[in-house]
Amino acid sequence: RRRRRGQPACRSVDVVWDPNAKPSIEAGQVQVQCRVVDLFVLGCRKNTMSGLRQLAVRGFLWTAISQASRVGTQILAVVILARLLPPSDFGLLAMATVIIGFAGLFRDLGTAAAIIQKTDPTPQLLDSLFWLNAALGTGIAALLGLLAPLIALGFAEPRLAKVLWMLLFTFPIAGLGSVHQALLEKASSFRPLAMIESTAAIVALGGAVLAAWHGWGVFSLVLQSLLTTIFTTTGLWFASRWRPQFNWNADQVRGVMGFGGNLVGFNVFNFIVRNLDNMLIGRFLGSSDLGYYSMAYRLMLWPLQNVSAVVGRALFPVLSQLQMDKDRLAEAYVRTIAAIALITAPLMFGFFVLREPLVTVALGERWQPVVGVLTWLVPLGLLQSVGTTVGTLYLATGQTGLMFRWGVLAGLVISAAFVLGMRWGITGVAASYAVASGLLFWPSLVIPFRLVHLRPANVLIRLMPSIVSAAAMALVIVLIAAAWPGNTGNQLLRLIMLSIAGVVAYGVISLIFQRKLLADIIRVGLSKRSQ
Repeated sequence: RRRRRGQPACRSVDVVWDPNAKPSIEAGQVQVQCRVVDLFVLGCRKNTMSGLRQLAVRGFLWTAISQASRVGTQILAVVILARLLPPSDFGLLAMATVIIGFAGLFRDLGTAAAIIQKTDPTPQLLDSLFWLNAALGTGIAALLGLLAPLIALGFAEPRLAKVLWMLLFTFPIAGLGSVHQALLEKASSFRPLAMIESTAAIVALGGAVLAAWHGWGVFSLVLQSLLTTIFTTTGLWFASRWRPQFNWNADQVRGVMGFGGNLVGFNVFNFIVRNLDNMLIGRFLGSSDLGYYSMAYRLMLWPLQNVSAVVGRALFPVLSQLQMDKDRLAEAYVRTIAAIALITAPLMFGFFVLREPLVTVALGERWQPVVGVLTWLVPLGLLQSVGTTVGTLYLATGQTGLMFRWGVLAGLVISAAFVLGMRWGITGVAASYAVASGLLFWPSLVIPFRLVHLRPANVLIRLMPSIVSAAAMALVIVLIAAAWPGNTGNQLLRLIMLSIAGVVAYGVISLIFQRKLLADIIRVGLSKRSQ
């Protein structure tokens, strides 16, 4: 696009990338020849940090919009479907999700992340990775179809095979859009991604609710996953101008396998560990207990998926452009996690003190076992809201090998905790998970922070105002709740009023103790609006 009238020649401009052409930017009498990476720094080195800041803010904005819409549909899905379906159906889907999620780790072998991290992916590499992903998706679906009866036998749940047979279609469909999505994210084109993902989530929710209403049972939840994948992949092809050619270059594929291989290795081991609790509960405690546990875990993950994951997704392409400048990379990261804590800390503290009325109002009385599990998982969620962001440091600096080695060590500790906690049921599993994660939290920060010359103590000091403010907010909620007994009046009204009181209290406290951070966020937002 031509630069807007009145802008200086070196101002950052939007560029549509054609991987088959050598990109250039014309600005007045100046012509700047760019590599692919320059499309994300947006051309001119003199204004690099300003361009990166605009990219980051734009990415955060649209990724947040996408995630907010998906959260809204998830909340509606849980509230509606929890009343139409029994906990055993959610437990059955949780079993299938473990298998599908594990198989999904091999769907692209880390090639999507490699495309984003690599500064100059060639057209031949992109074509080769497209066909690789298409073949992987088809092969995984075929293998899963053959193994489905054995997997159902291992879980002692005959219905699981039929669920897996339906879900396996997501692999070849999703494989066709993997490169398109990576290119859009690499270019920080989060606006079309937000529209695609929001539309897919809404359509899938509508389909799932209609299916559940007509008595489809667990297959209504399966339909939701299928519709999400179909509409997402279709939208990616419409949004991306890139089209694959019939090219294959084995040497270029091998060139990204080191980065992608270590990432896949970490993801595989991490997935096994993070789903070992589901596998143990499903196998030894049954689908109903797994339904309670998976619902609690889903509730705990919402702030992570909708804040930390949003920021991490938008931040990765930007940090990748700063991988050679560790000081600026570190400062960008610290500012980001401070903003994350500003949001996640009050969410988690408020969630903890309101967990019982929230479960009663949103899910109903039959979901009360979820409350005990949330007692341990919510504090864990607060740690993970910060801890999960360190993955962007490993990826941006290309240190996926170190990431894999730490993941193995931490995973062994977590696995032992799951086995130990099984003696006390689902609450024991949650408690052991929280304790083990707390012990690993400090070293999980020290290792990646060294890659960018950060001291964990200094980072935690930057986070303390948000944590203290959130704790004070929680105290306010507890005091008001004590004066308003839960057995009197409308429970929904009580929950809403307590939530509003918490929001107001946190806002006032933050204005007093976090004025500088709020001013920085507002300044960045205003600068984005002025562009």
